[in-house]
Amino acid sequence: MQGYGMATVNKKIRLASLEFSASPFRKLRGFKIDFAERLTIVAGHNGIGKSTILGLVANTFGLTGSSDPKSYAGDPFYANVERIVYLALAEVGPAQASPSEAPVVSANVYGMSMRKRCSMTQRSQWQRARIVPRTIEPKDDDAVGPDAKIPLPTLYLGIRRLATIGEASEKEVQVGALDMHVDDRQVMVDFANAVMLGITVTPDVTLQSIKGSLKRTAQPGYPDHEALAVSLGQDSLGSIGTALASFNRLKREMGDNYPGGLLVIDEIDAGFHPHAIDRLVTALKAQARRLDLQIVATTHSPRMIEAVHPEGRGNMRAPDKVVYLIDTRRPRLAENQSLAAILSDMALRDDEPPSKPVLCAYFEDEEGMQFFDALFPRAKRAGLGRRLGVQIKLIALGVGGSHLIGLPSKDPIFKDRVLVVDADTTIPNAAAERGNAIKLPCAVGARGKARSPENTIRLFLRGVVEAQGGPLHDAIHGFTVTNPSTDRLLATFFDNGAGTSDERESTKAWWIAMWKKLKSWGVLEVWATLHAAEVEEFRRAFEAACTVTATRVKLTALSSAKSNV
Repeated sequence: MQGYGMATVNKKIRLASLEFSASPFRKLRGFKIDFAERLTIVAGHNGIGKSTILGLVANTFGLTGSSDPKSYAGDPFYANVERIVYLALAEVGPAQASPSEAPVVSANVYGMSMRKRCSMTQRSQWQRARIVPRTIEPKDDDAVGPDAKIPLPTLYLGIRRLATIGEASEKEVQVGALDMHVDDRQVMVDFANAVMLGITVTPDVTLQSIKGSLKRTAQPGYPDHEALAVSLGQDSLGSIGTALASFNRLKREMGDNYPGGLLVIDEIDAGFHPHAIDRLVTALKAQARRLDLQIVATTHSPRMIEAVHPEGRGNMRAPDKVVYLIDTRRPRLAENQSLAAILSDMALRDDEPPSKPVLCAYFEDEEGMQFFDALFPRAKRAGLGRRLGVQIKLIALGVGGSHLIGLPSKDPIFKDRVLVVDADTTIPNAAAERGNAIKLPCAVGARGKARSPENTIRLFLRGVVEAQGGPLHDAIHGFTVTNPSTDRLLATFFDNGAGTSDERESTKAWWIAMWKKLKSWGVLEVWATLHAAEVEEFRRAFEAACTVTATRVKLTALSSAKSNV
């Protein structure tokens, strides 16, 4: 096995990207796919190049030595693109005319970046072309050969897994007990039970195959019927479970030298009920995390896309993504990767989408909203809104924080709003569990009244005046006025005893009186720069709250639209 004995601290390998140059590989050109750390779903119309993408990715990785292990289905832990998509010999000449324009797969190998060019070539005894992964700018100490696959264990599950036992002749079907480790049997059982409702499988695993079809798969036991009587969805589930059990064995046997794995699945949704798709995605995420797997799969299922997309049942912070391709004649990444845009293109709906639903973000008062606007300016909100398929609107209600947090209990409509309270407001567990309530940031260590936006900025300016060194001392140079100084700062913001009280009404009055100056000096932006970690944490929290709430807002808007038809 290549690279297994390598003395290195980082023994992990991860797929990073696939990039097509301006010159077409077949009809794919001029775009780059960045793959997620865990689950990447590639979608688009028939014939757009999804299988070609899977083939190029799978072809770049694998364990290719003669003594390397095989999966429980008898497959090696590598795949060759020419066994996935047909590459005609006529394609070799044009490809070799511009070899530097070939697609490039990038990976992180033992902590170092490696780029492999997908070079097309041929063997005289084959009637189809093949792809050789050639290292770009190889180094003498590379752990991977210049024309070798990157040694990340890889399994490819193609459409052959869907050849049904029931439609095959009895003479073609072979079935027998499979010698499988007890831990690996349990992986199959847990995975199947996690996806299917109403059926509990057993660890009585059998190996099934159809002569001439190359189909080989393991199936768990079924209490009510023979494993041969599985449905198409159950059959596909068994194939995926077999792959997971195989990675489980490999991880156990390789121990500390296990670099992770890559599972590539074509038409992952085939045979699955929509509800089973939701459960399939959840189960795959859990197994991928446990087995240190990256999973790359294609789909035509809107339900699968919704299950992974962060605007659907996914999560913006999760290491998963949906990659959507458009234009069958001239494939490219869709400029708008929002869930609404993807679902619209899948149906080829009218090019006049309905206006985006409005996602309202409510604040205690005008001061809190102004503070927020400096931390999360209009351009960033617009970008977030485009990703989520909504218009984000800010509204200052003029109510106390506890009253704002309590509104959903008075009227359910407020569950479909983002509630942004001052940092000195307590968010009860029930409100926190809804995911739509967050606090504005404040300085680390602030307590009590010091956490309100008004006191946060007032105390920040006082600190700039009094600091003898450090970041607060240097912050004065960030203000957007000519020749800022502590004298000028005091005269502008604290003249005649202004800003001496920390009482709420007094600090609100100070903020209102000073707002134009606070804005012209860029005070809030300087505070945000000085407290970058707190601001970034708040931005992530706001994006997460918007993601959760936008899903409900869009479902409400969709239901309303249907009721009006």
